[in-house]
Amino acid sequence: MNDELIYVEPCQEAVMLSGELTVACRSVPEAYLMWGQLALEEKERAVIQVGDDIYDMSAIRRLRYEPVAEPELVAEAA
Repeated sequence: MNDELIYVEPCQEAVMLSGELTVACRSVPEAYLMWGQLALEEKERAVIQVGDDIYDMSAIRRLRYEPVAEPELVAEAA
């Protein structure tokens, strides 16, 4: 089992898909909260799609939110 954390930009739009249920969300954390309300059996089949990436239950549990650094802030830090 892969236990490596997955970092995503929290402000990205996401879609939570569970069977015939499709919920468009304004952010990845919102999709995570929608997924969290599902029954265990539904969570096992549900996925969260962020852009071209699709995350199943094991990946969803490893999601962490990290905003992409602003270009000016990166330049200042260098």
